[in-house]
Order: sequence, then C-alpha cells, then structure tokens
Amino acid sequence: MIAASARSFGALLAAVLAACPEVSIAQEWPARPLRFIVPSPSGASNDIAARVVAERLAAKWKQPVIIDNRPGAGTIIGTDAVAKASPDGYTFGWVFSAHAANPSLYAKLPYDTTRDLAGVTLIYQLKPAIVATQDLPVATVSDLIALAKAKPGHLSYASPLIGSGVHLVGELFKLKHGLDMPHISYKGGNAAHPDVISGRVPVMFDTLPNALQPVRSGKLKLLAVVSEGPVPGHPDFPVLSGLLPANAVVGWNGIVVPAKTPRAIVARLNADLVEVIRSPAIQERFASYTVQSITSTPEEFDAFIRADIARWGDVIKRAGIRLDQGS
Repeated sequence: MIAASARSFGALLAAVLAACPEVSIAQEWPARPLRFIVPSPSGASNDIAARVVAERLAAKWKQPVIIDNRPGAGTIIGTDAVAKASPDGYTFGWVFSAHAANPSLYAKLPYDTTRDLAGVTLIYQLKPAIVATQDLPVATVSDLIALAKAKPGHLSYASPLIGSGVHLVGELFKLKHGLDMPHISYKGGNAAHPDVISGRVPVMFDTLPNALQPVRSGKLKLLAVVSEGPVPGHPDFPVLSGLLPANAVVGWNGIVVPAKTPRAIVARLNADLVEVIRSPAIQERFASYTVQSITSTPEEFDAFIRADIARWGDVIKRAGIRLDQGS
C-alpha cells in the first residue's frame, strides 16, 4: 500500500513538473559551466570582486563559473553580450552605474536597457572619493572650490570612464558650485592615476577602493569621501555630505541576465547570490575593499535601475554630456 502510494505520488510529482517546465529546469540548473561577463578589464576593482563572487558560486554549484572580460565602449560591449546571450540561465553579467547612465549618454544602444535585460540583485555600493596631486595647493573641498573659481577652465579633473558613477558625481559637484572644470576620461581608475600623481591632471573623482592605495602611500591626497556619514573603518577620512540625496546609491554594482531567462532560474540565482554575498567570508573581503554590500530582489533591482536612469539622465542633460557609440 505504501509502495503504491509512493508510486502515485511520484507520478503526480512528475506530472506537476511536466506542467511547470520552469520549475523542472530550475531544479536541474546548473548542470554545466556558466559564463560570467564582466564589462571591465582584468584587474579592475569590480573584476576582482566578481572573481571572488564567482569562486564562491562555483564551490556552491559544483560547476565552473568562467569570467569573460568584455571591456570597452562604456560597458556597452559587455552588456550587449549579456543581452544577446541565450536566456538559458548559463550567462549572467556584472553591471554598474554606467549601465543606468548609458541610455542618456548615447543616442542609440545595441540593446534596450530595461527590455532586453533583467535584474537579479544588487551586489554592493562604493563611495566616490575626491583626490588631488600632492602639489596642488588645496587641503579641503572648500579650498578646491575656491581655486577652481579663481581659475575657471584651468583646473581639470579625471574620472574612470565617461558616465561612471564618479564621473556623474563630479559633474553634479560642478553644477552645484558653478565650476568650470574640464573633464578628462580614462579607461579605468588605474589608467588615470599616473597623470594625477604627476599633476598633469590635478584632481580626480575616483572610487574609494581604487583611490585607497595611492592615498595610503602618500602619492595622492584625499580631499573628501562623498558620504552622508563616516566611512566604516576609516573614521578619520574627511567627508563631503549634502551633494547627493540621502537615499541615493552611488557606485552600485549588480548582476543582470538576458530578459527571457526563466524566472525560476532568476529566483534561484538571486537566492544563491544573496547567500554568497551575505556570507562572513565575502563580507570580510568587501570590507577590506571599503565597499558596502547591498542586496535586493530581482524586482527591486529592476525598479532601482529605472529610477537611476531618470536620476542621472537629468544630471547628464543639465551637464550637456552626449556621446556617440564610438566614443
């Protein structure tokens, strides 16, 4: 009788799974290696973080998670590869703040940001830092503002990537204080550091993780971290508050998939990522990078991206920034 009941239950379960193919797919996933597309060069701060996450996911899934670096065109090359990948759950991609700026920066993208991609979760946020060459005669943000106003058009600033979160914070800073500071874009923060250290470009809006080493070594001086409160682990760092709304998330990083990826797999990927990100080991690693972990549901991340497109679209319009696809 028990055996018969077990057979009946098994038949019923098989019928349910057949009627719900997404559930069956999610139970079997992942059954082979996965591709993790990162739209940054190897060695960039988010590439390093992505590799830490990939290592933990591979251990959890018992499947290789292969990092595929696709830098270039303001993250468009890598993001386009995600958007056009097979929506089978075996390709997911890293995105960051430029993802929400690109719809306003470019007249045409090879994908639709909100239609062709689906959010999985936020991963972390990082804080912008304003740094300067040691020879620049300023010690505070107030000094920087005064010098920029005294020499309009002569004090340039660097940032990693046009449309990155720190670039847009720099433009917002200029708008708020009425400054004429030409912007010089680099292909990543590390690429800009030699010019800023030498004084060829005297100021930089950088991410705090990226600026930390040259600041600690005395090669650059830290004028302020854009933050509404003290920097965890660094209470001595000067802080610039009030530039951004209190609820703004700048320098965010997250995970997306092709839009038609089965929702059951998206939910599974979200749950596994959140578990990995909240693990003590990852929390410790992120703290050493001076980034703050921040997770979300897929629906929350989709809504967040739409809101961020509107927020930074306004800044981009006011600053008059526009790029062609080849820029």
